[in-house]
Amino acid sequence: MRPGWRQGLKLLEHSPDVVARKDTNIAYKIYAPVYDRVFAPSFAEGHTRMVEALDAQPGERVLEVGVGTGISLRHYVAGVRVDALDFSAAMLKKAQKRLDKGGVAAEVTLHQMDAHKLEFADDIFDHAVVAHAIAVVAEPEVVLREMIRVTRPGGKLVVVNHYKDEPGKLWRAWNPVRRKLGLGEHFDLPELLQACGLEIVQDEIVNRIKSRLIVTRLPA
Repeated sequence: MRPGWRQGLKLLEHSPDVVARKDTNIAYKIYAPVYDRVFAPSFAEGHTRMVEALDAQPGERVLEVGVGTGISLRHYVAGVRVDALDFSAAMLKKAQKRLDKGGVAAEVTLHQMDAHKLEFADDIFDHAVVAHAIAVVAEPEVVLREMIRVTRPGGKLVVVNHYKDEPGKLWRAWNPVRRKLGLGEHFDLPELLQACGLEIVQDEIVNRIKSRLIVTRLPA
């Protein structure tokens, strides 16, 4: 029997101060069956704008972290190679079903992988992207630095994040609960990106839930 919300919360209560990798997997196993109906309508425009801002060209190789159910994949043009990863097997199963239906022009390879420790060599991707996922990983800075490690100098790193940098008191009070739900928390994204040595070249709000699209470039 699939765990219900109450059971899922009980399991997640064993998480440390940040969301443990295995507990995040439990949370997204619960979310996967309803993700496209509940979350995707709000997130879809952010994914579209992310791929447009990246503007990957045929022959280039792109890393997408936190691909989820694959709602961004149809926006890549033919000739682009996309290595799309997620920690959740349940979400990747939905992404594979999306690929099986057709309509995706790019060459896509799905990977179940922990973004905190990417299983790729240094400097093998032309660009890297992450949409609506950097705020829900246990250690955002670790993930960003791993994305930088595997991306070539001068490449783009594009992030879409749906949390405010400076939340109000109510949102801050909910942060511990959000972590237990696998939903992450608010933090200053531009500050973190710059701390990782990235140059911000574009910063804008992209959808009705006020997701923030930030395009950065790695040092050449």
